[in-house]
Amino acid sequence: MRVRIGLGLAVLAAAGLAGCSDVDRVVQPLHFRSDVTMTPAQARADLDRKESDLTAVLGGMWANQDNYIATGCGSGDKGYYYHGGRTRSEAVADPAAASDLVAEWWTKSGYKVARATYGRSHVLTGEAENGTTIYLNFDEDRTWFKTDGPCLPGDWDKIGDDDLAHQRNDIVRTPTPAPTPTE
Repeated sequence: MRVRIGLGLAVLAAAGLAGCSDVDRVVQPLHFRSDVTMTPAQARADLDRKESDLTAVLGGMWANQDNYIATGCGSGDKGYYYHGGRTRSEAVADPAAASDLVAEWWTKSGYKVARATYGRSHVLTGEAENGTTIYLNFDEDRTWFKTDGPCLPGDWDKIGDDDLAHQRNDIVRTPTPAPTPTE
């Protein structure tokens, strides 16, 4: 009996040290989009434009958390993408109305829209025709979103090295409107 309990605790401890837990998320790789053609500069500008358009619709001051260093995606990292997000440190007055506004705007703009409500939080997911996906959260104390650009064909390692060499993340992180990357 003692051996079984000791062995069970050892396995649990090893799993905990390895980072395995029931709260870990498994992030699925982005769908590779061989049908979408953009240069890295166009992909960065597209990400920023979609995010800036959304912040303009919602109003308020937003902190920019975009990452303009290419990240690998697709099976075997055969592509690259950019990701980011924005945070507004205040909640919207009426999350249901704001959700309706964004869902309508996204639908008119060609996005596929999914909606959910968790307690008092409203969550929307919008996927643009090119694969850019925005996960928007209206929480009680703030409004925020995370964005994944499309997974594009290209050597993410070389593109990322070029992004690092050109210090593309060294942008001024001012509130809305955020600077649009030019290169």
